[in-house]
Order: sequence, then structure tokens, then C-alpha cells
Amino acid sequence: MLSKNLLRALGGLFLLSQVAQAAAIPIRRDTGEDQSDDDAPEVSSSRTVIQPTGVVSLPSSSATPTVSPQPGKGAVAGSTEIIIPYYVYPEGGSWGPLEQLIDTNPNMKFTVIVNPSSGPGSETLPDDNWRKAVPKLTTRPNVKVIGYVATTYGGRPLSAVEKDISIYGNWPSASGDANFKVNGIFFDEGSAESDHTKVQYYKDITSLAKQNQGLGPNNHVVINPGTVPDKAYLEIPDSTVIFESPHSKFQEAIAGHNFDAIKNVDKAKLSSIVTAVPGGVNLGDLVTQLRDISGQIYLSSTNDYMKYSSALDDVAHILKAN
Repeated sequence: MLSKNLLRALGGLFLLSQVAQAAAIPIRRDTGEDQSDDDAPEVSSSRTVIQPTGVVSLPSSSATPTVSPQPGKGAVAGSTEIIIPYYVYPEGGSWGPLEQLIDTNPNMKFTVIVNPSSGPGSETLPDDNWRKAVPKLTTRPNVKVIGYVATTYGGRPLSAVEKDISIYGNWPSASGDANFKVNGIFFDEGSAESDHTKVQYYKDITSLAKQNQGLGPNNHVVINPGTVPDKAYLEIPDSTVIFESPHSKFQEAIAGHNFDAIKNVDKAKLSSIVTAVPGGVNLGDLVTQLRDISGQIYLSSTNDYMKYSSALDDVAHILKAN
């Protein structure tokens, strides 16, 4: 029979083990409320919640994400880059969060799409705020700035597209500032259908961009059909946006094997843009899904390119940790 002293000692050890287990259980807030794509909140990184899995999640309506990725969970290749449609007007410090993201991650590459007025605008130069803000990005070595140009799915006149390209290309000479420039063009509203005429259209406008000396000798062209296009388009630009829609549609596309057609394409030539990511989504897993199909990624908890998404800070942390 065990002595009283030994029983007391064993009882003490049992209590200590219970305390230790309780201290190790992470705290998680969960409202249990479903959020629609349109109502997904903008992520705030001012407070953190420890997730049981130890990975990054977008918050529920009452919680903010924790950033502590586990090795082997949500692993991302170091070559993965971030593409950012940043249509925010540069005033009142509105570009500050973007600049901080870039400076905090000096070894990460960023492609930032600027859009002064659904393109460069009709004037030779945009206003002073743009002329002050853009050089702050182009002088950072890990940033490529490209200019937005609409193409109306191959229906916009070539002359109008060429004019937009020329305005962007003339920014350095017209402003007298070599750093007020874009390093390429983002052709939005790209066609995806099998159509020889439209394929030739995108070849022509890509050539116009590549031949414009004001965009630099190694300028970068992105075409955005927002879905996997006919393979003939994939050979034209430096990068093709193969997805641009809310998170729910992305999961449908994954389940439907929509990306099987590009599984043998160089991921460095593909980009994916996922918006309206709802609270509670595991960002590590989502980034892994995106990494499997593309070399440039963008995530946001909203559908709004007119504001900074703090989800980008969490994505950068995941990419940097692997």
C-alpha cells in the first residue's frame, strides 16, 4: 500500500500537470457568425489571437490574425512575389502602409499597379500628388511599378490603348524626373476566349508597350483576363492573371479543377488575385493553394482596390518565414 506522503506527492504532481496543460491551450475567439464575401471586414493587425494550429488566419468579426507559421505548414517558395492593384489616391499618408510593407520586406519583390484615372488620364501628367508619390516606389529596389490600361476584352481601339501607353512612357521626360515613371503596363479586361483576332490584338499592344523606350528596356507587361485563358494568350505577356475574384469563387475554381490547364506552365508567368477573403480563413493554406498555381499573388479581405489591405502584411510574413 502507498504511504500517505507518497500519495500526497503524486497528487501534487497531478495538479501541476493539469495547470501546465491549461496554460498550453491556445485562446481563440469565434463568434460563430458566417460572413458573406461582400461583408468581409478589413483586416486589422493591431491585436493578435493565438490559433490552435499555430498558423495565420483572417479574423472572425471579433478577432484579428496571429502570425506564427509552423514549419512545413503553408510553406511558400522564396521566389513567390506579391502583386498589388493599388488604385489609392496618394494623399494624407494613404500610401504610407504600402511603403512600410515594402520597406519591412526588403528581400521580397513587389509589383504595384498604379491607376491615376482609369489609366494615366487624358493629360500629359497627373497632379503633383502622383508626381511625388510614384518616385517613392520606383526608387525602392524591390518594387516594379506598372500602369493600368483598360482593353475592354479586346474591343478597345488600338489607338486609345497606344495613347495610354505613350502617356505613361512620356512621364519621365514630361516631368523632368527620371524616377517618375512606370516600368511596364497592366492590361486589364483581357480576353480569354479562343479568337485569332483578339490574340493578335494582345500581341500588338504588348509589342507597343515593349517598344516604348520611356517604360525602360526591361519593362514588364501583365494581361488580366481574370481567369485561365486560351493557351495562345499565355505566350504573349510576362505574366497573366489567371484568377481575379472573391475567395468563394476561388474555392469553387479549385474544386472544379479549373487550373489543370496551366499545371505545366511556368508559375513565374502567372498571377492570382483573391478578394473578399472572409474571417477565419487559414491564410497559410490559402497562400499554399495560390503558390501551387502562380508566382505572384494578392489577397484582400475586401473587394476594394481603393484602400490598403492589411492582409498583405500577414501574407508577407508567411512568405518571409519560408
